[in-house]
Amino acid sequence: MSSEIPEPNDNDFAPPELDPPTTAELAFQKHDDAEPRWLHWSSLLFGVLSQAKQLIIPLFFAGFSAAKGSVYGLWVAAVFFLMALVITTFKYLTLRYQIKGGDLIVKEGLIFRRVRTVPIRRIQNMDLVQNIVHRLFRVAEVKVETASGTEPEATLRVLTMSQIQELRDRVFKGPERQPTAIKSSVVTEKSETSESALANSGLHDEGLVLLRIPTSWLIKAGFASNRGGLIFGVLFGFMFQFDLEDQVNWKEIRNYIPEIDGSLQSFLLTFAAILAVLLVLRVFGTIWYILRFHDYELKRVGEDLRIRCGLFTKVSATVPRKRIQFISIHRSLLLRWMGMSVIRIETAGGAGKGNEDAAASVSRRWFIPVVEHSRVEGLLRELRPGLDWEPEQAKWVGLAKRAPARLSRLAVIVCILASVAGYFAFGLWGLAVGGCLLPFAIGFAIKKSRSMKYARTAFGVVYRSGILTKKMSMTFFERIQTLRVNQSPFDRRWKMAKLIVDTAAAGPAEHTINVRFLDEQFAFQEFNELTETSARNQPNWNP
Repeated sequence: MSSEIPEPNDNDFAPPELDPPTTAELAFQKHDDAEPRWLHWSSLLFGVLSQAKQLIIPLFFAGFSAAKGSVYGLWVAAVFFLMALVITTFKYLTLRYQIKGGDLIVKEGLIFRRVRTVPIRRIQNMDLVQNIVHRLFRVAEVKVETASGTEPEATLRVLTMSQIQELRDRVFKGPERQPTAIKSSVVTEKSETSESALANSGLHDEGLVLLRIPTSWLIKAGFASNRGGLIFGVLFGFMFQFDLEDQVNWKEIRNYIPEIDGSLQSFLLTFAAILAVLLVLRVFGTIWYILRFHDYELKRVGEDLRIRCGLFTKVSATVPRKRIQFISIHRSLLLRWMGMSVIRIETAGGAGKGNEDAAASVSRRWFIPVVEHSRVEGLLRELRPGLDWEPEQAKWVGLAKRAPARLSRLAVIVCILASVAGYFAFGLWGLAVGGCLLPFAIGFAIKKSRSMKYARTAFGVVYRSGILTKKMSMTFFERIQTLRVNQSPFDRRWKMAKLIVDTAAAGPAEHTINVRFLDEQFAFQEFNELTETSARNQPNWNP
């Protein structure tokens, strides 16, 4: 939490006392910091780099203008650089941190003084970010998180490794630390090797290895993914941004293209070109998977699940098992043919963010990037102690009996609109567009209605859906945050309803328990029973 102090007093650094300290807390206070501590002097450098990163677009245009010989561009770039330097210097000279009275206290600001107090017993994560420049100075950026939200409670940029180790010991090993606390550390390192830094971060502990992903699995996952489009788009944009396409001898390339004679040859050539592009995209996807998840290892150390992976960017992340509240299994068409699956999770206080870093992305969105499907059930028992899940034995409930008819009507309406659009675009022949699409649309609607299944189990609820990419997600009674039953006018007409089961961190798994077209009576009955069951089950954060 933070508070504004209108008249700062350097001698008054302690936060207001809320509760009488316990005996353990009084003993711990003997080791309080005597004085507030400074950040490492290299914070100036990293602060400037961070400011420049946020201003990358104006700096890019300024640099581009300067490259064209415009003095104005140089002045703009200089102004932005000076602004970044002034802001960073001001933050460095005014930011202090201290441990006092069982609290981590961060103070910053000169005119408007801010004091941020984080009780040590509430700290859940201490994330470390260390790239290759950090390693040169033997420092790292520290993000302190609690379970209250997705943003860090405090960010210390940057501390030495000795300061970090001392801070970790004070936070996670102090006598006032309650048993409900769960620690988590993340280290991101942009280098080929990072064993020493991992050891310094306390992440190189022995544990039970649950999974190692060989390169052959990554090749399969990359070939089945669409991640290659991202790399291809970056390279394509880079080529046109720097006018590299002018250096390509297009006439020489055309000499290798056979002459087109007739519509059949034109069709075959176009089809071959499309296949070639798709193959290139799959190759790029494979490269992305190998770069991101090379040497992937998942192990269990106590009640923590620890991940380590990456080729150039080494990522090591820790996920407390007791904070997992949502598990999702994804299987695309190609992955099913290969007998592989993807496992994603969501954790309490860890909702997905659009700008999440590599470590947060691995620990949530790409928890297990690829695994043989036959090993999924065993891994689920490791993610959730005591979880006994067999999909074949679940009592699946499908949609309402009239759901296929309703979806088919929607498909017919879409085809009629397609015919109208085709008529205006191509004349009378355009009316055939909707007729050609109609059987496929109706078949898709029926297939979709059959793919959506819901089940209530001994531990929670499970929902599966999808035709090409099948997804199955589960959550647990004590993790349910909200329950809703929604009905639109069309739902009431068809006597259907939508059941929504929400957790606190919906997002990273990219699959929500949002069951549409359920029978109205079943949806309300399930809502009432889930409300009673979830109320009897309270979250237990004990490790």
